[in-house]
Amino acid sequence: VEQALKSAKSSALWYWVRLIGFVGFVGGFLIKSYVDDVIRKNCVQRVLGFYRHNAANTINDGDEYNANYVCYKYKGKKAKLWKRLETKYGAPVLTLQEYEELDAKIAEEKAKEEEEKVDLDEEEENEEL
Repeated sequence: VEQALKSAKSSALWYWVRLIGFVGFVGGFLIKSYVDDVIRKNCVQRVLGFYRHNAANTINDGDEYNANYVCYKYKGKKAKLWKRLETKYGAPVLTLQEYEELDAKIAEEKAKEEEEKVDLDEEEENEEL
């Protein structure tokens, strides 16, 4: 009877160890997949921002498919990618946040320019009257 109880406890313990190990194994792959996807998306946005500011009006500007391919091609070699882009276009590769700030600044400047254009038109009309 003691041997049966000892065997049953051991079986239950190993069941839970195996179950926790399996969940950890599968969960590890899910977490790794999620992290890789976030890293890839950030890389794509950074490459698109670089092309938008340094290679505007080219085939690469806004081409998300090409940016995905470039990020996939240089997976694990991001420093090499940034160095090649800097060498090719002669401009530093900024971080994603810096590109977002730059976009906001450019949008603000365009809004001010449009506002000034509107004011000039109103001044001309006032002078004519």
